[in-house]
Amino acid sequence: MSITYPAHIMPVVHNAKTGSTMTPGNKNSGFTLPELLISLGVLAILLSLAVPGVSSTIKENRLAGTLNNLITDIHFARSEAVKRDVRVIICRSQNPNQNAPTCSGSEKTWTTGYIIFADDGNYLNNTYDNGTDTLLRRGQEATTGVSLRTNATWNNNLEFNPNGTTNEAGGTAFMAICDDRGTDRGRSITVAPTGIPRMQATNIDTCFP
Repeated sequence: MSITYPAHIMPVVHNAKTGSTMTPGNKNSGFTLPELLISLGVLAILLSLAVPGVSSTIKENRLAGTLNNLITDIHFARSEAVKRDVRVIICRSQNPNQNAPTCSGSEKTWTTGYIIFADDGNYLNNTYDNGTDTLLRRGQEATTGVSLRTNATWNNNLEFNPNGTTNEAGGTAFMAICDDRGTDRGRSITVAPTGIPRMQATNIDTCFP
């Protein structure tokens, strides 16, 4: 003969072997301790497999974003030189966000940022003069972990003439964009004397031109 209990007085059965408790009619009321430990172990394994992939994706996005921003700014500087009929210069800067930024920073290192300006027209120097030159755009400091290094042609600046060519004595400018994974995942930008930039997405020759 079966006994029906009201819901508020349902008996609780204790399983001495497993240490779990349950009520009649509900055999799957929860996890046992061994089951919980196994589930946590599986979750830990899955997370350990996923984290490197997520980290790699973040790094790829940082390099791609930096490359795209630079290519955009190079095209902008070149087009402004043609439009304004003056020389337009991109120079590295360690203080691009100041009211009167300067062309400055460490040799062949553009990680701290840069500025783009239209020269006043006398071409006596290739550095920014806050009183006479026209500041066009500010390039921000590179994302943490990303380095920007150039060859000697692109050391201090990259200059565009009014006809769109570069004013770099016929040299080809080169910039490497890298992180801690080195050349295999590095990016690069090459600007020939014609002024047209070209980029390479992976497997570049060097991160320290």
